[in-house]
Amino acid sequence: MEPQAPQTGEDGQEDRRKDGRTTAVYRPVLLEAEGFAGFCLLRNLSSSGMMGVAYADFALGEVVSVQFMPDLAVTGRVVWSKEGKIGVEFDQEIDLADVLRNMGGSHSESHLNRAPRLPIRCEGEALLGDLRLRLTVKDISQRGLKAILLSVRPGDEVTVRLPGLEPRKAVVRWSQQDIAGLNFIRPLAFEELARWAIYCQSSENGLGERNIA
Repeated sequence: MEPQAPQTGEDGQEDRRKDGRTTAVYRPVLLEAEGFAGFCLLRNLSSSGMMGVAYADFALGEVVSVQFMPDLAVTGRVVWSKEGKIGVEFDQEIDLADVLRNMGGSHSESHLNRAPRLPIRCEGEALLGDLRLRLTVKDISQRGLKAILLSVRPGDEVTVRLPGLEPRKAVVRWSQQDIAGLNFIRPLAFEELARWAIYCQSSENGLGERNIA
């Protein structure tokens, strides 16, 4: 049985907060810690904390920020971390009903209605016919990315090559000066994207250190 959203610390003692209700939620959120930002699949949520799958190891007591939506983020501390899962206790209680309503309610794991975008920098290339174009990722989601990319127009189909990911076909949806928005023809699996984001920020790439679980 998986651990529930942390209403207390790792010792399992009951939390004395007023609202101990826990709701099962399958929703991708963004998780930030010092020198790291990545994806987390939210599994359980209560007014005092959450449990999710982050595919990485975190230290007990580590300060994190959980972004449910672009305009809704909370801070908290890691109360347990095991085999890629993480428990976070919020610094302040949230209005659970309000957060769930703003997130659009519960989501099934296979139907993620919204795709959070992670700001991240990564160098790669886009293949357009016989052309090899330099590409610099600015942000990415399961469904696409925004990048510095020249010589493309809306409607162009390209193959995106990024270190650590299999080549991916995408369609240019918009282009403005040297910035372009691309939609993947086949969206990335959530776990694949989450692990790739950790890889990009690993010590091997000079962007900090975070063990992949």
